Amino acid sequence: MATIRDVALRAGVSVKTVSRVLNEHESVRGRTRDKVRQAMQLLGYSPSAAARHLRSQGSYSVGVLMGDPSSGYQSRFHHALLSACMETGRHLSVELFDEPDLGWQDRIVNFVTASGVREMILLPPLCDFTPLKKLLREHDVRCVLISPSSPDPMSPAVEMDDRAAAREIVEHLFSLGHERIGHIGGHPDHAASILRRNGYLEAYAARGLGRPGPELFASGDFRFRSGVEAAQALLDTPNRPTAIFAANDEMAAATCMEAQRRGLRIPADLSVVGFDDAPIASSIWPTLTTIRQPFEEMSLRAMQAFAAWPTHADAPAPSHLARHRLIVRESSGPAPGRDA
Repeated sequence: MATIRDVALRAGVSVKTVSRVLNEHESVRGRTRDKVRQAMQLLGYSPSAAARHLRSQGSYSVGVLMGDPSSGYQSRFHHALLSACMETGRHLSVELFDEPDLGWQDRIVNFVTASGVREMILLPPLCDFTPLKKLLREHDVRCVLISPSSPDPMSPAVEMDDRAAAREIVEHLFSLGHERIGHIGGHPDHAASILRRNGYLEAYAARGLGRPGPELFASGDFRFRSGVEAAQALLDTPNRPTAIFAANDEMAAATCMEAQRRGLRIPADLSVVGFDDAPIASSIWPTLTTIRQPFEEMSLRAMQAFAAWPTHADAPAPSHLARHRLIVRESSGPAPGRDA
């Protein structure tokens, strides 16, 4: 299914220009308008029923709470949510909220009151923070959850199968002849960390291999610095792994840096894979093999969930499972001693 980004690429214009054409904005020149409409026709693109419904209701603000702005995962979601809002005629209101501290309830209420949002996107780990969800409902704010650890009957969810994705990328390493695969886990409070580790273990079980020893596990928190420290622990072992699967791209990039600092060649001496397909994955050298999260699809589905909100309070909240994709790049190769 074509998206507004596909139309923009085909027409050679920005997403904002396509949005203006869809909304019949007078500032778009006739020639540009024709190019956009031709691209829409060639791609078979038409605004979704949910998008038309949202635009017919007028302009609304959707809130999102974000923590570390340097996080590749959050920055990708931020951009994808902005695009989804543009496509559905909404605006995005962002508030900085990393971890609950003294007086966090007042800050959230002030944000909701000042911004006027009545709909909120909750990213991990806030999607599992029950006191926050309860507070928002008390103020008539509807929530869509991104990748919660368990279903919430009162809020729709949009998620990806982290466990299956992790298993697939580890199986990719097995196909290259690797059997000693280290794993750098994510933040212990994030459900994704557990799911990705479980996928790693499932890949080993499916291969008929025993459970990896403790020397193949290292703890991280999804940040670059923790990735460096975890990589040091794994590479300091007497029988170091031939490949490392980090639970996100920032820690994978940190692993590459530490390995190269030690004179190891990637992937000739060590293969490294990540998760998320954050901007850093295609920016570093060698480029990272990773799992691409469908940020754009998940963001658009979240907006559509608001439009399709159940009219009856006892109606079950719908959920949507988005498909991931394995992106094979330069950082993964045959295990040492095995021909390509």
